[in-house]
Amino acid sequence: MKTFGERLQAGEVVFGATVMEYLRPSLVKTFCNAGFDFIFIEIEHALFSPERLSDFILCVRDHGLPVVAKLGQLERAATARLLEAGTLGIQLPRTESLDDLEQLQSFMKYSPLGTRASATGYGNSAYAKPKNKRQWYDQMNDETFLVAHIETRKGVENIDQIVSLPGLDICLVGTSDLSLDYGKPGDYKSTEFRALVQQVFDAAQKQGVARGIPASDYDTVKYWIEHGVQFFECATELDLLRAGASKTIEDLHRARDASVS
Repeated sequence: MKTFGERLQAGEVVFGATVMEYLRPSLVKTFCNAGFDFIFIEIEHALFSPERLSDFILCVRDHGLPVVAKLGQLERAATARLLEAGTLGIQLPRTESLDDLEQLQSFMKYSPLGTRASATGYGNSAYAKPKNKRQWYDQMNDETFLVAHIETRKGVENIDQIVSLPGLDICLVGTSDLSLDYGKPGDYKSTEFRALVQQVFDAAQKQGVARGIPASDYDTVKYWIEHGVQFFECATELDLLRAGASKTIEDLHRARDASVS
């Protein structure tokens, strides 16, 4: 079976469901049944209890999907806890320098690739103790993946250096904050903004780094797939609840109005 990184290297397009509120096994099963390729956990902006978060990550792993989690900030212990819980992808918000990305990579990878501390027997190894630790360390180095999250003017200005990091797996553009930083919040589909995003993607492509973006609607996803994007962080569970509730009540009102008339 291909690792997540191998799927990207093979040119596959992958879609992830975003979680920012409900850490429930039913949500994992719903997203798995729907056919998502991974689950992205929004930790920068959401508050989660550690116990529920750990259980949720383990549940996702048990269903065969990788977890990508966005750090609140660059910090060794926070990174380690996510990795030991079983997270495979770590996303660095406001990636603005090569130094920050190198530091995160060091936190994520075992020697000789990094400085990750040994902690086996947690969710990272399904609570088993690996018999061959060197083999397991190498496997983890292969399976964990790093996501640079470009969402500021400074990140764009430094993009050539950022994507030059050997071993960088994904360069994701955070369109919401990036449009805000350029003084055009929410202006995702204008020619000027798409050219700015494409500038970032072109730099990543030159280095062989997969490109990613948050998107869920057909037109946007189709546009970016046609421009080489493979990695999509899609709607949150709250987005889907809102959309489903609105659609349901719209249908109910339509049925009521038709009956009255």
